[in-house]
Amino acid sequence: MISQKPLQKIAKLHPHLINQIAAGEVIERPAAILKELIENALDAGATRIDIAVEDGGRAMLSVRDNGHGIPQEDIVLAFERHATSKLAHEDLFAVNTFGFRGEALPSIASISRTQMITRTKDDEHAWTIRIEGGNTSEIIPHSATVGTMVEVRDVFYATPARLKFLKNTSTELGHCREMVSRIAMANPSVYFTFRADGKLIYDWPGSDLATRISQVMGKEFSQNTIPVLLERNGYRLEGLVSLPTYSRSQANDQYIYVNNRWVRDRNVAGILRVAYQDVLMTGRHPMAVLFLNLDSYEVDVNVHPAKTEVRFRDSQFVRSFLIQGIKQSLTASQHTPSNSIGQLAAQAFNTSASKISITPSFDYKSSYKPILRDSYPSAKPQPLATFASTVEDERQTDYPMGLAKAQLFETFIVAQTDDALLIIDQHAAHERIVYEELKAEWNAKGQLPSQSLMQPEYIELKEEDCELFKQHQHLFQKIGFVIDIFGDKTLVVHSTPIACHLEGSKEFIYDVLADIKALGEGVRAEEVLWEKLSSRACNNSIRAGKTLSLAEMNAMLRQMEFTPKSAQCNHGRPTFIKLDRKALENLFER
Repeated sequence: MISQKPLQKIAKLHPHLINQIAAGEVIERPAAILKELIENALDAGATRIDIAVEDGGRAMLSVRDNGHGIPQEDIVLAFERHATSKLAHEDLFAVNTFGFRGEALPSIASISRTQMITRTKDDEHAWTIRIEGGNTSEIIPHSATVGTMVEVRDVFYATPARLKFLKNTSTELGHCREMVSRIAMANPSVYFTFRADGKLIYDWPGSDLATRISQVMGKEFSQNTIPVLLERNGYRLEGLVSLPTYSRSQANDQYIYVNNRWVRDRNVAGILRVAYQDVLMTGRHPMAVLFLNLDSYEVDVNVHPAKTEVRFRDSQFVRSFLIQGIKQSLTASQHTPSNSIGQLAAQAFNTSASKISITPSFDYKSSYKPILRDSYPSAKPQPLATFASTVEDERQTDYPMGLAKAQLFETFIVAQTDDALLIIDQHAAHERIVYEELKAEWNAKGQLPSQSLMQPEYIELKEEDCELFKQHQHLFQKIGFVIDIFGDKTLVVHSTPIACHLEGSKEFIYDVLADIKALGEGVRAEEVLWEKLSSRACNNSIRAGKTLSLAEMNAMLRQMEFTPKSAQCNHGRPTFIKLDRKALENLFER
């Protein structure tokens, strides 16, 4: 027989225990403390913030600012729960500051040894206070300039169980560095310094946004990105995204800010994937730094205790807005190759590539303007043999892709412009041309022709997947599939797209349905279909190993100039590399 526990009376928790519970929600690790303290400094109007950590932040971390400081009579109150100067009105959804939560300072003080030194411009001297394990010292005079310094030592000493969950010093330091970088990018006018165990790690004077992004992400990032700017219905999107040929194996370098607050949005990777559809290699991820600004009533920042997640009033519109802004910028730069690829090419020619001058691919300010429509029409290429006869008398000054000079290894076309050498992969380039022709035909006719199978293919789905297929069956029909539904969960495939050879439809349909589910509402199913179809669209393209005449090569270059996204093939590989004349001269030390 199980004995019953005696009935316990309900009692209020001790304030110190409440603060420790709140700390568990907000203070996951030392980097989270830095976030709260830096945001407090920004809300105090600081133009310079100096940050220091020891032992990855476990032994000590401090944040010093030159903000307006805290009056003596408010210092104790600052360490009380639910006390703030940042929410003067009673509207929780009109939040225009970073850290208005009342738990931050008392939570930090409840699990560490904390000291604050602060001075306002009206005080003759500074004041200091210490809190250890919930015990508060008297406020006493101190010597310091205007601003506030908060020093936190022995993080989690009062809650040792949580201390065990921290990682090693290098890992925790990495989180601290990442936190400083995120906040610094959104506040370019503020001077940031960051020291770890006495060593200066970051020294970023106040600057414009382009310079700050270059400071944080590196010059190579700035040289291989394109500006994004789109405004509509009170929404504004701006920032930088990487060229399709400049990508990463992981989705780590993707930053999105909502009203200047960095947020962790699991949908960002999906949004970027749709925006980069058919221009990025499988398994590769673009880099991005994006700022979305909108009315505070259109977004709820109180979803997560640390405010790293948000909820939009109209999430589907936001998703479409982000995708459109990124895609328009990619379209406008569709003939721009990555500078890093040119640098790799130079290194292949000469090991002294460090001497080569790499010119940035854009000027941030002069290029930063809204893009209203595609800059190039959809390609409608003619067969090369037919088109070639019209380009015999060309001059290289008339064409961005220049004139063909030779073919190497029956695979690469060598072309010359007025100031650069281009090397074009003939198969990759023609693959993009053919693929865009298919899309143009589909857009014009609304449907691609089908090819009947000798034997119908039967595909069994889960019932929920079959329902999803029914919702998008008309789209499969438009790209050339003829599919019947048998029973509750069986598809019968009679025909496939004639433009692309599909050895088996099962995996294709499985992948499309999985992507539609993963990308969620707001995704355009036809974009997913075309993304999958693009990988099968190369059979009608010129292959490597085919000899081309000079006229045929020039015909391909002219088609590339009028083909959307022609700097990448359907799989995201670069179609050409570019070496400017200066780089070539440097190779020969001219």
